[in-house]
Amino acid sequence: MIWDGFPEIRRELDRVQAVIRAEVTRPGGVIAEGLSELANRDAKLLRPAFTILAARIQTGGRAAEERIIRLAAAIELLHIASLIHDDIVDGAEHRRGGKALHRKYGDRTAVLMGDFLFARCFSLVSDYARPENASLLTGTVGHLIESEVSEYTADNESEWSVRKYLHRVIGKTAVLFSLSFHIGAAEACDENCDQRSVEVLRRIGYNIGIGFQIIDDVLDIFGEQRTTGKTGAVDLKQGILTLPVILAANNGQRARLIRTLEKIARRHSRKGGINRFWENRALDEVRTRIEEAGGRQGAIAAAEVYTRRAHRELDRLPDSADRATLRSVTAQLLSRAS
Repeated sequence: MIWDGFPEIRRELDRVQAVIRAEVTRPGGVIAEGLSELANRDAKLLRPAFTILAARIQTGGRAAEERIIRLAAAIELLHIASLIHDDIVDGAEHRRGGKALHRKYGDRTAVLMGDFLFARCFSLVSDYARPENASLLTGTVGHLIESEVSEYTADNESEWSVRKYLHRVIGKTAVLFSLSFHIGAAEACDENCDQRSVEVLRRIGYNIGIGFQIIDDVLDIFGEQRTTGKTGAVDLKQGILTLPVILAANNGQRARLIRTLEKIARRHSRKGGINRFWENRALDEVRTRIEEAGGRQGAIAAAEVYTRRAHRELDRLPDSADRATLRSVTAQLLSRAS
């Protein structure tokens, strides 16, 4: 795990995971069984870790209060719930190195699992967060849903727009990263703390979130499932255009990419081993075209821009071990696609 090199944060995350395990076993039966299995799989735990780091930066490195731990757990429950629902919509086969819950338990049960996690998230937030931060989380859920809808309802021209892509990424990922930092910083802030640092930490989360999603989209196309732990080329098979594809298209590959993506979509809608074989050949073809047109490197370069922005914001904060940890982790997230 990415946090194994940072033992103080790892200990805080162990506390978060204890809360998560207690929450997912509440309903009992098959719901608890499936959620417990997913919660025990290997995960980056970025969002709760960022909540804790923001709180520690605000308090001069003190261990997180129990209230912060529970809010960090709530944010991770929200994230897991969104993953479960995304996997159902995408028809994904794998998540976090194991079978996606809807593949093992069926769509109806998986939907209920996600709904339960949403409910527990809201319960924890209402119990432990200040009203203004609870309201902020509610708005974030709305952004997440709107972004998912926009992926599947975009018109043909807007799908090829970098600006539209970034708008989706902000709603899909950056807002939750930003919320993680904001809640950790704001909830740890007393009457003596510098409120300006809350805004700085929020911007750090925003920039890390965009860079992280761009790299995730690169890995969706070029990564190996045994490394990423989830089904590959999901967006390509669904016809959702991400930054590597868009940049390659803008470099003169649009017509060829459209033909290949249509071929993938046709094959993906059919069954049988021979069709999976031809689907893989089509995927190899589109990967080659994206690579040759500079789509992969262009996307990585864009992620580097947002990482540098996050680092510039970090320089506005007082020097500390937690700031150094955050800088190191941000660099590691970028290097995943190298």
